[in-house]
Amino acid sequence: MRLTCTVKVKGLGFTKLRREIEPRWVSWYIKEYYPDAEVRLRCPLGRIPDELKELYGPAKAAKVYRPSRPEVDALVILPGALVLIEAKIFKYMTGLGQIVIYGALVQRTPELDVFRDRPVLKHLLLPKAIPWVADIAPEFGVEVVTAAPEWLLPIWEERDKYWTPGARIKRADRKALLKQLGFV
Repeated sequence: MRLTCTVKVKGLGFTKLRREIEPRWVSWYIKEYYPDAEVRLRCPLGRIPDELKELYGPAKAAKVYRPSRPEVDALVILPGALVLIEAKIFKYMTGLGQIVIYGALVQRTPELDVFRDRPVLKHLLLPKAIPWVADIAPEFGVEVVTAAPEWLLPIWEERDKYWTPGARIKRADRKALLKQLGFV
């Protein structure tokens, strides 16, 4: 006897294409400003639970727990310092909060124990200067760095066009197409 099952899918959960802009931008920045340095991209931070280390051993526990650990966009290892880099195109407040927490997590990250004697520099990478961010960041030990390749600036400027009539029409057309295709 053979059983068959038909699954009817009404729509998919993730219909919006995600543009991976920040990783590309961080890679550009590293290549431009730290070409010869050791770099770890999307570096996980924080400790790994002892229960997992006992169960799996330290190396496998780090892999098992990786999805639960926060990741800094880049960690640059210099002879005299560690540089944490968090890039934000739009959500500056989020980036500022994240880089402060990441700085605190470095001392709690077992993979970085060998660098414990080095000072940690926290860099928030922005495409253009944002006055309020530049004013407040030093109070948290964060240096704001403004650097952007030419391809990034039009993306950054999109935010100002979001509520224009043309942008609203474009979003409505996209939503209609997604609905027609069964994604919404």
